[in-house]
Amino acid sequence: MNKIKWVTQAIAQPCEIQKSLFPDFANIADELAVEWEMALDELNDPLVASSLTSEQKLAVKKLDDYMLSISGAANIQYWNNDALCESAEWQNMRKMAIDILLIMNWENVVPAKVDAIYINHD
Repeated sequence: MNKIKWVTQAIAQPCEIQKSLFPDFANIADELAVEWEMALDELNDPLVASSLTSEQKLAVKKLDDYMLSISGAANIQYWNNDALCESAEWQNMRKMAIDILLIMNWENVVPAKVDAIYINHD
């Protein structure tokens, strides 16, 4: 569950730390949402899914459901770097991520910087 742990730790951090995990040109809010969606694929693995308690699955689902509820074109205002730092929605997501960390018994630490290739479309 490396990906889900990484992104949960990343979402739990204050915005300045979140920004430090990605290149300057990245839309961090969007990147975190994409990382979250990719990480959820880990939970489709029967071995991983069977290792989680109902409480752990519920905590992950709560954050996922919340993200989905504020997604889409009508909610674009929540998916930029300003919202990442200033919106109540991102504060809510941070709290939910911290809840997941506690329930999973994972440390609330700054995860390693993403080692990925980004293409900047100016």
